[in-house]
Amino acid sequence: MRMLMTTAMLLTLLLAAPVGAATTRTESSRLEWREDGMHLAVEASQGVMRVRNAVPAGRFGVRAGDQILKVDGQPVHRVDDLTAGLARSARTQVPVTLLRDGREQVVEVSTTAWRGVLPPAPPPPPAPPTAPRH
Repeated sequence: MRMLMTTAMLLTLLLAAPVGAATTRTESSRLEWREDGMHLAVEASQGVMRVRNAVPAGRFGVRAGDQILKVDGQPVHRVDDLTAGLARSARTQVPVTLLRDGREQVVEVSTTAWRGVLPPAPPPPPAPPTAPRH
């Protein structure tokens, strides 16, 4: 009898739990680019942005193994955060905060080098229609 009550209580608790309570959400994204012997690969998983490959080493300002934390002072958790931060800057150099060899540091990254890698920006929305004049 006691076993039956314990099983019934456990079943009741499981049924009363929210539907998504037992699931975890994994978000990951990746940017990979290759051209003329150059290669850049960055990956975001679980809110952590890592550089997987950057060849030649000095071109992009980041190295394989770097964890990118911020671009121009803004936190970076997804590839979209990284690309938007680099694309929206009008400057040729942007500060990027990263974790390298266990130490947090800020490096200046050339937006010119990254612009060849970034996906093209979406076109601006069309202008709203103007009211006809009478």
